[in-house]
Amino acid sequence: MVHRSAYAVLMPLAPWEAPEILAEALDSLQRQTLPPQQVVISCDGTPPPALHRCLVTSGLPIELVFGPGSEGVGPVLARGLLHCQEELVLRCDADDLSLPERAARQVSWMHQHPGVLVMSTPISEFMDRTNQLLLQRWVPIDPEEISRVARLRNPLNHPSVILRRSTVLAAGNYRSVPGFEDYELWLRLLQAHGPRALANLPEALVLARVGPAHLGRRHGWGYAKAEALFLLQCGRSGLMPIWCVIRSMLLRVPLRLLPHRFLADVMGAVTRRAVQGGKVRTKV
Repeated sequence: MVHRSAYAVLMPLAPWEAPEILAEALDSLQRQTLPPQQVVISCDGTPPPALHRCLVTSGLPIELVFGPGSEGVGPVLARGLLHCQEELVLRCDADDLSLPERAARQVSWMHQHPGVLVMSTPISEFMDRTNQLLLQRWVPIDPEEISRVARLRNPLNHPSVILRRSTVLAAGNYRSVPGFEDYELWLRLLQAHGPRALANLPEALVLARVGPAHLGRRHGWGYAKAEALFLLQCGRSGLMPIWCVIRSMLLRVPLRLLPHRFLADVMGAVTRRAVQGGKVRTKV
């Protein structure tokens, strides 16, 4: 019998994650008002002893999945999704926090909207070390706007996603598209199922940890090259119209070469909104 409240958690884990930060992420899952039936931790290689201790002592129904290492996020997530046993899968990152009502809210919403395949929410960003709330990473709500925004940028917040496992597997699962594994998957789902395949809730249910390294991963020649290759692939495969590819090449790729401060200002103006001040409680 399928229980309407059942869901699994899928979390990728890199060997360089800090144990204390991982512990806070796992603690936020333990505090869910609707507890998970399974927590799949898909490891990029073998985690060091400190991370392993954190996992085995968490008290969560954790299943560890190991890969050869240095594969990238796409293969790590694809392997983990294959091990999830529930149809609804909640995506979590090892350095983010889920609010206690997150799972209950998203699982209930997905049961009420059976035609939606993937749903995310806004994310409230907080500064690492100080726990100071900064900005909210907003997402479009209207289905047609989601489809329109998808032609220019990622329309969902991956760390706050809940998805239907069977549909994602039928679409080909996560693929190796460095830096854009989630965006490429959403475009495939839009192409196959139309604009109502994706949805967003208006309220933030995830707290995302940010710092200088966060922006650094989206900056520089390496990321600009990866983004250009991704856009070309989208054009060749028909995931984006050619005019959208050209527009993004002209607008997005050059931004990656701006100094950090200017890139942060541009990204903040486009995808972030101010939130009321305060601090995040990372522990009970």
